[in-house]
Amino acid sequence: MWKFFVFIKKYFIILSRLKDVLMMMVLFNIWPEKTHLFSTRKILPGKKNKFSKEQRSIIPYSLISDKSADIPKMKEINIIGRGSSFDLNNIKKLNGPIFLIAFWNSLKIDSQENIFYKHYFSYDTGKFMGNRDTMTSKDLSDYLSTQENLKDYKNKNIIYVHGRPKVVKLLKKNGHKTLDIKVNIMNKEGSYESYLTPEQADNLKLIDNDQSKIISVAEKVYKGPMHKTHPDWVPTGSLFPSVCALSFYAEKINIYGWDNHLDFTPNNMSYLRLLVNMYKYKNDVFRWKAQFEHALINCYYGYHLSKLPNINIYGYMGQLDKHKSLVNRIEKVLFN
Repeated sequence: MWKFFVFIKKYFIILSRLKDVLMMMVLFNIWPEKTHLFSTRKILPGKKNKFSKEQRSIIPYSLISDKSADIPKMKEINIIGRGSSFDLNNIKKLNGPIFLIAFWNSLKIDSQENIFYKHYFSYDTGKFMGNRDTMTSKDLSDYLSTQENLKDYKNKNIIYVHGRPKVVKLLKKNGHKTLDIKVNIMNKEGSYESYLTPEQADNLKLIDNDQSKIISVAEKVYKGPMHKTHPDWVPTGSLFPSVCALSFYAEKINIYGWDNHLDFTPNNMSYLRLLVNMYKYKNDVFRWKAQFEHALINCYYGYHLSKLPNINIYGYMGQLDKHKSLVNRIEKVLFN
């Protein structure tokens, strides 16, 4: 009986989330300013948490210099996400610093010298490798141990952007460079702070300003403080804040694999098809139940960042030119 009730509860939660996503999509089209009302985890801004369009910044983060490493200005950098639009073997063709965002282990090479990466999470099963929300220390250790006998791809230009201590320790042990980007959120007193879990705090001990560095930024996508349920979380994902943080240190940025979970270019999608594809069921219900909200933010800023002269986006978030009407609706969701 207990297993039956757990089963019922699980699917009730899933159905509730699907209802919320459907209502957000409906409101997005008829009354976008009210889309936040059905954000399941209350992580879209209401009126009091929105900046005005005039206050909006295309780089909605500011650098906190005294909490960041002394990193020399770089002329040109490459930022790589895990999207399917980028073939990892093309890393061999890139020059200059290469920042890999949210790769949970180092890249590997096979017997033919092909570069590959195996992620810790399986969207097909919704399990760990494990469910991210219930991932234990043992889950992560088990995942990392499955990678130990694989041959590392070594490239002196690569820096792994990650904040998990176990991952960082392994990367450092194998001779890789790491970067931790700490996002600080406005608290109810009006100052910025980083809501660190014990694990995130442990990672700060690994920062040595040589092999491992840190960049701290203040998040200004929303006007804080946010809803008390999730005061420390804006659903931007990892790549967008990383691009913004690194923009303070680079004159030119090339971005690859920023796809927002899309499987092919938005240039070949209609408005409705893109909107539907902004929600991925397995990505959402087996992980953070915020994937649609995340997609709104990524599409909006991907479009606008692609217009900046010093940023080149080669992933799908740089291919939204025919979807200005969708971007304009997202603007009404995010700003007053």
